[in-house]
Amino acid sequence: MTRYRLTVCYDGGEYYGFQRQNNLPTVQQKLEEALSTRFQKQIVVHPSGRTDAGVHAIAQVVHFDVDSEIKTSSFGYSLNTLLPKDIAITSCEKVSEDFHAQFDAKRKTYLYKICLCKIHSPLKRRYFHICFYDLDISKMQQACKYFEGEHDFRAFMLANEEKENTVRTIYSLQVTQNDDEVYIRVTGSGFLHNMVRIIAGTLVDVGRGRIAAEDIPKLIKSKKHVGTGKTLDPQGLYLLNVEY
Repeated sequence: MTRYRLTVCYDGGEYYGFQRQNNLPTVQQKLEEALSTRFQKQIVVHPSGRTDAGVHAIAQVVHFDVDSEIKTSSFGYSLNTLLPKDIAITSCEKVSEDFHAQFDAKRKTYLYKICLCKIHSPLKRRYFHICFYDLDISKMQQACKYFEGEHDFRAFMLANEEKENTVRTIYSLQVTQNDDEVYIRVTGSGFLHNMVRIIAGTLVDVGRGRIAAEDIPKLIKSKKHVGTGKTLDPQGLYLLNVEY
């Protein structure tokens, strides 16, 4: 068997997340159907991690095994003809048989996009969190430094979810603005369920003056999902990069 690594870009708006589910459209389902058609046998893909319903990816990474050699330079083009238009393979490469898309990942970078709008924005609603409030970007930027480093992020995960190890390292967290668009970019060793969206919601509350930047360490130390910002909409979130 030969192992291959694919980089996948997708618009998650029409899918119930990446992971295959019974009777619901997912990105994994579409990828496996296309690969199985291409090789005329059942193919299973293994991702760097799951993305939730509505979340997008610029560069999701998956691997799969097949008992034949493929031409990596043109494989993406041929497979894209079997995929829906909202999913595309952007690169393909042969990897060692012990490579694992999830367990070998060292860092992941996510981007969260916010549109500052006074009225509803129909053309941006699928790709941004629409924020009707003014935000103090400088305060949001000040808050970023308190998230960086190794912390127990239990307070910033899906409420009532049990997970044994909730310690993660955030290497960088940045907030920038371009006209009416605000970008939150975060790189970490890994992320808990909803962690990026809750961090984004907390930064929005800092920008609105509802949470002080200096209160972030106290929220982290509490290990309780109380006082943090709300979990922002999935459509504003993008898996930007996975490093190995």
